[in-house]
Amino acid sequence: MNSKAKSVVFWMVLIGVAVLLWAVMQSGPDAAKTTYSQFLQQVQSGQVNKAIIVADHTGANPVTYSLKDGSQARTVVPSDYRAALEAMQQKMVNIEIRDASSQWIRILVNASPFLVLLGFWVFMMNRMSNRRDAK
Repeated sequence: MNSKAKSVVFWMVLIGVAVLLWAVMQSGPDAAKTTYSQFLQQVQSGQVNKAIIVADHTGANPVTYSLKDGSQARTVVPSDYRAALEAMQQKMVNIEIRDASSQWIRILVNASPFLVLLGFWVFMMNRMSNRRDAK
C-alpha cells in the first residue's frame, strides 16, 4: 500500500470516528431517569404529554417522555407494558411506538469502539509488515 492510499484510509477512519462521536453526542436528549412507578404516577396525575416507546422483543423497553411543563425524562417499561399503555390512553397521552430493530445507528454507535480498534489493529499490522519488508 503506497503512502497516498494510507493517507486516504487514515482520513476516512478519522472522519468516520468524528461522525460516530457526533452521533453519540446527539443521540437522545439529556433527560432525567425515573423509575417505572414514578412514570405511572406522572401519567395518572396527567403530567405526561408525549411518550416514545422503543419496542424491543428482548425484555425491557426504553421510554422517553415529555411532561406538560416541557421537561423530558426517561424510564424503562417491562416487555408487557399493557398497564402503562392503558393508563396513557386514558389520560390522552400522545404515544409513539418505534421498532428497536429500525435504529441501525444505535447498533453502529455501540459497535464503533470495536471498529476503531479493528481499524487500528489493521493499520499497525500493515505498518509492521512494511517495516519487515523494508529490511
